[in-house]
Amino acid sequence: MGTWKGNGGTATAVLVLEDGRSFRGRAYGAVGETFGEAVFNTGMTGYQETLTDPSYHRQVVVMTAPHVGNTGVNDEDPESGRFWVAGYVVRDPARVPSSWRAKRS
Repeated sequence: MGTWKGNGGTATAVLVLEDGRSFRGRAYGAVGETFGEAVFNTGMTGYQETLTDPSYHRQVVVMTAPHVGNTGVNDEDPESGRFWVAGYVVRDPARVPSSWRAKRS
């Protein structure tokens, strides 16, 4: 389960596991509360496909690659027309894309 709480203009994210352990970080993207099964994705690329893949429905995806977002988002790579993940955990999100294919960050 993930919970995001405002903190003076910066949102603090908390990932709480079923056994009570919690991990704090900073929120980016959607702010709110969610619930889902935590799963790992070991791909170094393909985050756009992961976010829009229906097989990740109701799952909180933890990316093992340290940098996510550096290729941006384009109109050719989504698996579907919407996000399916319940949450998305990354270590170092890139705020500015660096790919020539990127249409959005």
